Amino acid sequence: MPPRGPALPCPPASSGPTRRLVLAAGASALAARPALAGALPSHACADFTGSVGVNTHFGHGGTPYVDRFARCAAALDELGIRHLRDDIVLPGAEASAPPQFQRIAELARAGHLFSLVFYDGLDVGPLVPPRRLPDVAAWCAGGLEIAEGSNEPNIAAGAGRPQASAEHQRALYRAARNAGGALKVAGPSYVQANVAAAESLANAVDFGNIHPYPGMEHPETTGNGDLRRFIAAARPIFGRAPLLATENGYHTALATKSFHFPVSEAVRARYTPRLLLWSFLQGIRRTYLYELIASVDRGEADPEGHFGLLRFDGAPTPTFRAVANLMRLFRAGAAAPASPLDVAVDATPRDLQAVRFRRGDGAVLVPLWLGIDGWDPVKRRARPDAPAQAVALTLSAEPKAARLHRFADDGSVSVETLAPARTLTVGITDRLAFVELT
Repeated sequence: MPPRGPALPCPPASSGPTRRLVLAAGASALAARPALAGALPSHACADFTGSVGVNTHFGHGGTPYVDRFARCAAALDELGIRHLRDDIVLPGAEASAPPQFQRIAELARAGHLFSLVFYDGLDVGPLVPPRRLPDVAAWCAGGLEIAEGSNEPNIAAGAGRPQASAEHQRALYRAARNAGGALKVAGPSYVQANVAAAESLANAVDFGNIHPYPGMEHPETTGNGDLRRFIAAARPIFGRAPLLATENGYHTALATKSFHFPVSEAVRARYTPRLLLWSFLQGIRRTYLYELIASVDRGEADPEGHFGLLRFDGAPTPTFRAVANLMRLFRAGAAAPASPLDVAVDATPRDLQAVRFRRGDGAVLVPLWLGIDGWDPVKRRARPDAPAQAVALTLSAEPKAARLHRFADDGSVSVETLAPARTLTVGITDRLAFVELT
């Protein structure tokens, strides 16, 4: 594992989209368009874009976050991601804003919002006392939306550690409540054996916190990286609090011998947009990808240098392009007309994932993909392409226009114009595709 917004969007509470949908034409005298039985679940595009964040390290001197800060700021604009997560670095008892917060304030003034980690002093980072919360909030220039408990604290390492971690979290929660306003509090990100050692923090959080890295597995896996296992394991700690995945993603250090296994650049670009959509559909309030830019450059065997959406020198990876294209597709245009199309899926193939999104300009987006494994972990190479599966979409009315967007493994997106019709048939693989209806 790597070291370490206005109100959050509300993803679905269900465990995911229905996989087998029965089509039946339905009509309602009160509806502007005929309704469809078995219509796909529908969500607002703005809820999805608000569920995407990315990790940064603007307090880490000697890294590209400091040395290439202008490139990082420009990249955030290119990505269209507003929600950032960073860890607080306090060199001492500062009375004025440290350089890290000058960078954070600059980004806050540009519209970015931060979840900031308050280390408990048990392990990785230097202690950030909860009593410093008012100073931290002031230094952020309105950009602090979440005060977060410690990052991956090793509470299973000795007696008294679970209690110390819990007390730090409770003090942080009290400080946030005393501060008033809309500031939210997220719990610590316990991982591995520390999950079982943690005390209940249900009364000291607004959000639970998980780091559900799937490793070399695909996002929809039912194996060790199954997101639903992480969600279930968090419930004894955080109760029914909504969950943030404050770190998630893939690395591409193919020569690593670490337990955190890699995937290729191409497969990471294929998996990451799926991971963001899958997490949203599983009810994760926000997923912060790890990380914006590679913090180090120590060769092909080091995972830490291969998580970045940008390479160490600031060049974009295929995954950067894929995420930027995904966010661009979800962003709204002009004001929305009423009554967006209903969409249903016929003859659902096994492993198909499908859902409907309403965009602010009135368009309907239907992401479609097969949630299957595309990576051979033994040979460390992509598996042969799975054959495309024909998927028929039935619409409640004929659209004015229809387009098919296909994501490629280099992060690019091709666009095909479809003939408008009440039924559209497209071939779907494990590479993400979107039907856009206007």
